[in-house]
Amino acid sequence: MKYVLSLMFLLLIQNPLFAQPLSAAAERDIAISLRMINDKRNTSLAFNMSFTKEEKDAFWPLYRKYRDAMTNVNTRQLDVIVDYANHYDNMTEDKAQKLLDRSFIYQEQALKVKQLYVKKFRRILPNIKVTRLMQLENRMDAAVRLKLSEGIPLIE
Repeated sequence: MKYVLSLMFLLLIQNPLFAQPLSAAAERDIAISLRMINDKRNTSLAFNMSFTKEEKDAFWPLYRKYRDAMTNVNTRQLDVIVDYANHYDNMTEDKAQKLLDRSFIYQEQALKVKQLYVKKFRRILPNIKVTRLMQLENRMDAAVRLKLSEGIPLIE
């Protein structure tokens, strides 16, 4: 998994990102990397969740909807990072405030998506498995955030 995360963020945090918007090829590479990461998520969950047949049949369609919703929010968070990168050399007080405020909005949206889907997961899974699912999701999200943050320079 570390290899896939590293690959994705090497694609994201190249110097050209800080100089111009992403090219179509870079966007395609990012999309491929994201699919690889999602495949790793699915493998990790399948290995760590120990679903019964009934749970598995109910879980995976709902989980795909959850990941789609999270991808939507994460894409907007990535837009903030790209916007930051595009303004890094000429950052203003106003732009810094707007970027931070947008970042908080998307963090709140991510939490709302998680809360919404936890309710849905609880309808099909025991609470222990829902908690384990969220622990695994949080670990994987933290790994992605950590790798991403390593490539983002601090604001001057």
